[in-house]
Amino acid sequence: MSPKENTLNYFKASGQDYGTYLLVFLVAMGTRIFFLIWIDEPALFIKYPYFAEKLADGKDIGDRIADLSPFYLYFLTFLKKIFGTNWAILKLIQSLVGALNALLILTLGNRMFNKTTGIISALLYALYGNVIILESTLEPEVFLLFFNLLLVYFLVVARKEDRPHSQTLALTAAGGIFAGLSIITKPNAVLFLPLGIVWLFFLATQNLPFRKRMVRTIIFCTAALIVVSPVTLRNYFKFHEFILVTADAGKVFFHGNSKGASALEGTNLLDQGLVEEESDEPDYAHVLFRKTAAEMTGKALSPSESSRFWTKRTLDDILADPLQFLKREMKKFLFFFTDYEMHHIASAHAEYTESLLLPIIRYGIIVSLGLLGMFFSLKRFRDFFLIYGAFAVYLTAGMLFLVNSRYRMPAVPYLCLFAGSAVYTLKEMICTRRFRSFGISLLSACVLFAGTHLAFRGDILKQDRWQEATRICYEMRARPLFRKDRYEEAILQLDRCLSIVPDFAPALNLRGKAYAILGQYDKAENDFKKVITLRPNAPNGYHNLGFLYLLQGQTDKAGYYLTKASALAPNNEKVKKALNNFRQRN
Repeated sequence: MSPKENTLNYFKASGQDYGTYLLVFLVAMGTRIFFLIWIDEPALFIKYPYFAEKLADGKDIGDRIADLSPFYLYFLTFLKKIFGTNWAILKLIQSLVGALNALLILTLGNRMFNKTTGIISALLYALYGNVIILESTLEPEVFLLFFNLLLVYFLVVARKEDRPHSQTLALTAAGGIFAGLSIITKPNAVLFLPLGIVWLFFLATQNLPFRKRMVRTIIFCTAALIVVSPVTLRNYFKFHEFILVTADAGKVFFHGNSKGASALEGTNLLDQGLVEEESDEPDYAHVLFRKTAAEMTGKALSPSESSRFWTKRTLDDILADPLQFLKREMKKFLFFFTDYEMHHIASAHAEYTESLLLPIIRYGIIVSLGLLGMFFSLKRFRDFFLIYGAFAVYLTAGMLFLVNSRYRMPAVPYLCLFAGSAVYTLKEMICTRRFRSFGISLLSACVLFAGTHLAFRGDILKQDRWQEATRICYEMRARPLFRKDRYEEAILQLDRCLSIVPDFAPALNLRGKAYAILGQYDKAENDFKKVITLRPNAPNGYHNLGFLYLLQGQTDKAGYYLTKASALAPNNEKVKKALNNFRQRN
């Protein structure tokens, strides 16, 4: 072949590759823009924007800095401080990162499998509705996926043995940098470090001398440590104790493993919902957990001491009933593979519910094909160790903490790679006329797919009704209507919520407020008394009932209930002021 023909073929191949990347990007970005226009809900959960705005204004956020993803917090602070970014624009930025993630999956698929597998894998991810929903949530997950994919990419590329040693070291260092960025985005990514160490030392470069393998491993770990260390030092200077990244592991461990937890839903403190509603800070549960730990121990606790307290409390629960713990872990394992998407953020659940009406890719398709692809790829386990391992990291994290969409989503890119491989293998079976193998494989995929829909069906339907009541009727509809002074409409939504979950104290509390404002005092009194019965240690029912009696001129009753409320919440300024006025008059 002549040099001219070689050059022409090169440009043809390059153009075809660029065309493929452009196609995947357009599909991914187009689908995300469609979701932002037609599916997206207003962001009600604005934890990171709230604290980023405070930091941008030069304010100290105290202990809350130990609860937040450092990368995402400082990234948002930078956007607000330098560009004054509107948070609606942030959703578009994150959707763009999501489209780039599809391109990274295409690149990994091309390199580790083949071009067809890469395209299928990337399109599965690009059209997976729930990942698009979570990308537009003002949370750091999309960046975690981005950094993880780059970490895996650089470690895969560094394996090439005919590359100059200096280039290999640079690629290994890049992998370490992205490992560090993953860890300061979500600390459970620290599980990638042993994965990278095994890959570099035992699998990727097994023909290299011991010294060179050791050097590459040390460079990888050192690069990650360099990225993480500023956050650890910040924590040390602020709290005078060692906190690697954040100090919420004990709280999350409690959510997922205490005696009240289930495979589908983590447990919370008894009065958590009511207390959080009284706070101006979003996600006030972190503060509540520290306060509760301090009350139970009788002393002030630092963030890491509080985390250790909840870890020990959870371990005590596990040891008290190890059989129940093992049953829950088995259910968690199985639930990791079910199609149902469990969201704790109300807007994400509302978007997920609406997305079910669209012809898009769902988790059940990805996971059933992904498991089949894992089986097909076992003979090349050594080559695919990193993507097997990345999947295992997040399965492990789910088992340790919680299994819901945000916790299992980081495993999706690697499931997509295996799913793309499974589709390619099935296609090859047809082309090579291996119809028996194709039939068995297709039947296996169908069985797996059915399993993702049938497992925990009763529990899922019950949980979905709870989500409908608490996330949709209460958080997405009733509370915004109440804030807009549309009290009759809010009551209709609260009635619907309480018809599903009659003992949901926050809804009773809010409906009582709406009735009081509308002058329906008997109904308001009845709701507040129910709140007190359900949550006798929460101040909400007492102070609302006290103010209701003040409104009606029943001062003796008002004084009694406001005094009870003050004893439970001594820092409530409104209650203190009302009591002072009451005492001055008497």
